[in-house]
Order: sequence, then C-alpha cells, then structure tokens
Amino acid sequence: MTERLAFLDEQKFARPDFVDTGPAATSSNPALLCLSSARRVLFLQGPVGPFFDRVARWLLAGGTEVRRVVFQGGDENDCKAVRPIRFNGPASVWPTFFAEQLRRWKPDCIVLFGQSRQYHKVAIERARAIDLPVVVTEEGYFRPGYVTMELGGVNGYSTTLDRYTWDSSDAQPGVPVRTPPFGLRPDISPSHFQKMAWHATQHYAAMKLQRDSYPDYQHHRCDDPFFYGRYWAKSWLRKGLHRSADRRLQRWLIDSRPPYFFVPLQLEGDYQITQHSSFSSNFAFILRVMRSFAEHAPKESHLVFRQHPHARGGPGHSNFIGEVAADLKIASRVHHMVEGDTPDIAEHSLGTIVINSTVGLQALERCVPLIVLGDSLYKRPHLTFSGDLDEFWLDRQRPDPVVTSLFLAQLKNLTQVPASVYASRTEPLSWSRN
Repeated sequence: MTERLAFLDEQKFARPDFVDTGPAATSSNPALLCLSSARRVLFLQGPVGPFFDRVARWLLAGGTEVRRVVFQGGDENDCKAVRPIRFNGPASVWPTFFAEQLRRWKPDCIVLFGQSRQYHKVAIERARAIDLPVVVTEEGYFRPGYVTMELGGVNGYSTTLDRYTWDSSDAQPGVPVRTPPFGLRPDISPSHFQKMAWHATQHYAAMKLQRDSYPDYQHHRCDDPFFYGRYWAKSWLRKGLHRSADRRLQRWLIDSRPPYFFVPLQLEGDYQITQHSSFSSNFAFILRVMRSFAEHAPKESHLVFRQHPHARGGPGHSNFIGEVAADLKIASRVHHMVEGDTPDIAEHSLGTIVINSTVGLQALERCVPLIVLGDSLYKRPHLTFSGDLDEFWLDRQRPDPVVTSLFLAQLKNLTQVPASVYASRTEPLSWSRN
C-alpha cells in the first residue's frame, strides 16, 4: 500500500498509540482514493447488472489486479470482466472460504454492495479484524447520477464525516456552498429505469437457471424472476392509473398552498427500517406518525404520504392509511400519493418526516424543516429537529442554511462518486486516478 493510503487505515482510531488530531483533510473521496491506489482488489457481491464489471475494467486499465467471488448464477452472469471465483457451499463454510481467499491472495481492499447481506457481514467483520479496508457501495445518497462509496460502512454505519473533512481551496468558512459543489457533477445514464429492469431480469433468470450449481445460496430477498415480472408489470399499471389524480393533488398542494406535512415512505423491508430504526415495518411508522399528527398537529393542517417509487408493484399502504385515518377521524386531512415530484412536494411542505430517506437530503437542500425517526448520517444538530415527533408539528425549525450547505458539500464530496448504478456495460466511468 502506498504512503498516501496511510491515513485511510480504518482501525487506527482503536490503537493505543493513536493521537486524535481531528478529521483527516482530503480533497477526494477516501474510498475512491483507497480503491484507485490498491494493487489487488477483491470484489464480492454487487448490484444486479454490470456496475462491478465497469469498476473492474476501470481498475484493470490502471494496472490493478482484480478478482471477484460470485455466489449464484446472477452474479456469474454479471461477471464478465474477470474469471469468477465460485462460492457454492453452505453459508456455514463462507467464513473459512473467505479467510482462505485473503490468506492466499492478500488483496489490498475488498469491494461490496450492500453491507447488511449475510455474506458481506462476515466479510466486513473478518476484514476489520486484520485492518483490511472495505469499500462499501450503495445507490447514491444523492440521486440520480451518484453512487455511494465509503470505507467501512454506509448509511447508519457511516463514519466518513467523523473521520475525514473535505478540503477544497474554493471553500470559504461561513459562505454557503453552491450545489452541486465545486465541480462534482452527476453521471446520469438515460433510460435508467428500463436498464435497471433489463439487468434485473437477466440477473434473476440466470440465478434461477443455475440454481443447481449453487444449491445452498441464500438470497437477501425473493429470488423468483416471475415474481419480479408480475411486480413490475403491476408497477407500471399503477403508475398509469394514479398519474392524473396524483398530479391534480400535487397541483392543489402547491398552487392552493394548504398547510401540509410530507411523509415519504421507505421501501417495505428496506434495511433502513429493519437495521436502522426501531420500527418493524412501514405500518408501524405510519401508525406512529398518524397518531401523533391527529393529537398534536394544527387542526387545519394536512398529512401527505408518498409511496416509494419501487413499491408500486406491491400491495402498498393506501388501504391501511385510509383505515387509520378514518379511525382517528382525520380522513379529510390525510392523503396518499403513488406518483408525484417528491422534491417539489417536500419543498412546499411545512415539514418532512422520514425514517432515513434520500428525500431527507432533498428536504435539507431546500431548507425544509425535517425530523428523522431512524438512524441517519444527516441526523445532526442544526440540520434536523432534535425533539420528539409530538413536538415537531408546532416547534419545527428550518435547518441552518450555512451549516446545511457546508454539510451537503462535505457529504457529497466525501461519500459520493459520479456514476449510474444500472448503466450499460459499455458506458465508461468518468473517475480520475489520483
């Protein structure tokens, strides 16, 4: 590992000889710097599609050696840049298999997508025990056109902003930072949704076709390709059915300016609910918000729920919201949307309530009062409401514009890289090698 990677050692904070001098200054994303400086990189499971192949080819072009472990047929279908290393044993032998890969090849860092997948939890724990950097990727905190890339963990497990500070000669203390800050521009691939659907179809079909080759594989969600076919067909049908009505509702909210609070829902089963909040599901979250709203919110105010865009193909929460609203006698003040311009709806609201959503960052960008009911890296003083939900309806405050602007600049430059996760295999990455 080169000398410029010394400050990236994830474990130095726990060492008895370490003297804390504050966050290390860097002008680049620390995880990308680690990745670009590595001589050997071991990939584990990625998102559906060729994103990890695109990263692998970027590394190979710079002389880095790359290997990748695949766990099922979908991974193998996505892995074309290098010859895959197949793990087809039971989960109980994965720790030994992974440790052997580390011992024999001695990679400089590990790259994975989805820190809470069972195989990745084991890998992160093992890598941490031997001070081996782990580059964790996820879909971007800022969307579209960004990928989250951090050392050690993302979302509620992120420590990047506590360990590093983004240092740019253009930044001036006390001066709001323009967005997107200082030249970091998104890399937006056209027809994003269609490409995601195509990659997912290929991935899950290959997973099913090669099931016999990976008999012990345990997927982190439903692995039936026919389920997803039905799901996305229903999603597009619901989109068409609700578009006109939801557009009318949005126009009324923005043009007539009724006082309203906005609640964007997470995708049911998302790790932001199951791993980073005290709620068991969206239903528990909805019930908590509606009871508090009924008892404590101004009587003339409205409550607007927005379904997660990727949840359209599922059963949704509209009926549940309607039933609870009727029981609480607030049915005329509660609305549910399937479609709509989320940032615009957030911007015109009295305040936004989230578990931990990218919509929270969109609300911060627009200086909207915000309360976070889960664990979030932007749940910080001067950004989000620190009191109880029951107090938020009347005592909410707008985030401090200077603190917010500087925070968003730090977050974007330290944790994001420009890329579309579901872009085509032939679309190159625009990253520079520092």
